[in-house]
Amino acid sequence: MRAALALMALFLLTGCNVVLTKAPLFTAADEAGAPPMKAGVWAFEDSDCTFDATKPMTAWPDCAGGGVVMPGQIAGHDKKDGKDVWQSLPFILATGTPRVAQVMFEPTMSDLTPGTKPGEAKQPPYGYAGVKPTAHDTAGAITAITYWVVQCGPPPPPAKNPKDTMKNLGTHHPLPGMVMKPGDPVCTTTSKVALRGAAKASEAWADKLMHAHWVRAAGLGDLAP
Repeated sequence: MRAALALMALFLLTGCNVVLTKAPLFTAADEAGAPPMKAGVWAFEDSDCTFDATKPMTAWPDCAGGGVVMPGQIAGHDKKDGKDVWQSLPFILATGTPRVAQVMFEPTMSDLTPGTKPGEAKQPPYGYAGVKPTAHDTAGAITAITYWVVQCGPPPPPAKNPKDTMKNLGTHHPLPGMVMKPGDPVCTTTSKVALRGAAKASEAWADKLMHAHWVRAAGLGDLAP
């Protein structure tokens, strides 16, 4: 799903040492008092992606990371069985410095959900990114951001033995409030305070910072088929 690519790109690229939760930590109340991301079509493109932003979002390449931001959700198109389908994911941009974005993964990512017990129905996990607004419109809404994945702690050093790489995916020093067993590739938490602290620290550990910007109001060619 391109909307998942929009803010989840870092999770898919990193694949380890990231904070995931079984249930959302933030609600709409955590957005109160802070500027929202401007509603409409956003591009969360790779730095080397070239595309025509004037075309309908359905015509953009995957590297453009097109998504429609709406109150409480990010939506977009995907191809399934040769057909264009419309999907939306719950989205919250919590207040703070930095802001913290919370996005639910697609159902296909349910195997990543931490704390799922044997026999329990699998639910998609929630992932998090630190966000810094970099531009606003005249009404104060956010029109551009820099963002990065929220990590469990400082990235582990490279494995000395290539055979141990898979055992060395998660941090060796989880931040306060992060629940993580030795050897686990991801961590979880139930603390907003811990998550905000991890978001702030993680900016320095990012392999690269990602960028996104508002393109236009959503048109008929961008919305559900």
